[in-house]
Amino acid sequence: MLHILSTLISATALFSFIASAQAATGTQFDDLRDRLLAGTPTVSISHLDKCGHPAGEKLPAAMPIGGLTIRDFMILPGPKPAIAYADRHLTVMPDGTPVLELVQYRITPNDMATVTARRLSPTTYKQLSDPMVFECPLGTGQQFMPETGVIPATGGPGK
Repeated sequence: MLHILSTLISATALFSFIASAQAATGTQFDDLRDRLLAGTPTVSISHLDKCGHPAGEKLPAAMPIGGLTIRDFMILPGPKPAIAYADRHLTVMPDGTPVLELVQYRITPNDMATVTARRLSPTTYKQLSDPMVFECPLGTGQQFMPETGVIPATGGPGK
């Protein structure tokens, strides 16, 4: 009887280990998709100084860090699967000019985020400058909080 009980405990531990190993091998894209579909509150944080800039333009030495809570999103199927979300907010340029900033995020299965920022007139919506595009690796340039596991998730309020 003791041998059977010991075997059952060992088998349970082995299956638990295999399941956790399989969960840990998913991509951050998969983890983010699962979090969003589960309704887990998720904050997206961009560290633009850790992102590439495909246009090759010279950028300021000090790039901002910004974040938002992902409320609305789309999960786009293949052939080019992605998780897309956006933010818009009013801000002021260094010269005092008010602008409407539209920031679009596209997360892809290769664990990269494309962040595109556009500055628009808050009254006419006319584009005021060329879009700025950043390619951010997930985990460094683009992070998702709160942290638990590869991409953090919480069990909900109070947990």
